[in-house]
Amino acid sequence: MTEDAHARPTTAPPTALQRILEAVDHLEQCRRAARVFGIVTGESVAEVRHAIDRFLLVAAPTLRVARVPAPTDSRQAFLQALLVQLGFEPVESTADDLMRLLTVILRQGLEPQRPICIVMDQAQEFGPHVFEALRELARAASNMTQPPLFLLSGNAALSRVLDSRGMASVAALTSQRFELQSVEPQAVHHEPADRGDGPGAQLVLSLGGEPLQHYALDGTRVLIGRGPHCDLCIRSRFVSRQHALLIRSSSGDWLVDLNSTNGTSVNSKVVQRSRLKHGDIVSIGNHRLQYLNPNGRWPQREHVHGADQLSETVIMRSLQTTRFDDAGAGPGSETSAA
Repeated sequence: MTEDAHARPTTAPPTALQRILEAVDHLEQCRRAARVFGIVTGESVAEVRHAIDRFLLVAAPTLRVARVPAPTDSRQAFLQALLVQLGFEPVESTADDLMRLLTVILRQGLEPQRPICIVMDQAQEFGPHVFEALRELARAASNMTQPPLFLLSGNAALSRVLDSRGMASVAALTSQRFELQSVEPQAVHHEPADRGDGPGAQLVLSLGGEPLQHYALDGTRVLIGRGPHCDLCIRSRFVSRQHALLIRSSSGDWLVDLNSTNGTSVNSKVVQRSRLKHGDIVSIGNHRLQYLNPNGRWPQREHVHGADQLSETVIMRSLQTTRFDDAGAGPGSETSAA
């Protein structure tokens, strides 16, 4: 071995355990600094969960932990779950009353010198109404002498939700995050700029964080709704019979809400139409659709509000192929009743 080799030793890449311990250290710093949020993201659900569990194991004596059992889009169910986790009996009350009660509890605390820690696993799976409640709680917590710690974990879609305009009022509180990167080298895909649908493009339907169906995107449009004639059928009373339409064109994959009763959200933002990008989370009722298209390459703009950005002709032609498939019911004639 040469002298030069001794002078420049190589550094081994961090192991998964080392990265997890770094994530735990980041959360511990958040706790010690009395920050409102502790956020860990990563593509490996197991590693992110390991980091959260390891932190809670160490910090348990110093925190009163309330872990939301499952993702939801119901503001009332979310607040109710938190109160139950904090030791309260289920309260039959409105969401606003539950919010006031929980805010008082967070301000006063339950035990001296033991702040409350609210854990939301795979937080990107929660709906926009829950993030609205979370935003209100975070703003209230920022003025408390002993604020609760909101512990959020998830994948890249969670970062996009936190960076959205809807969460702008608490951006200063969510800016510090730990990205738990995989230690395995990631494959790099080189696709032409005009290639819109790489192999494996799909929608993953889930409910409460549990995958239900993988739908391959191999056509020009996908009708999504409760009706049996839909390409992707979601049997839920919160979903309109013809709820949304995914249109595939040279400018990208576009999601269009079909005047549904309960609306359509992308990354917790209500949209009328939006161009999708890899990893986006679409909320339809209490179900989630994750859009996966790692090889997709689109122009820069994401959301559209005018006909100049997405051809109305493309939309109308796509709608014409779906409108009267179910006893003549048009996409805008829905209610969410079962």
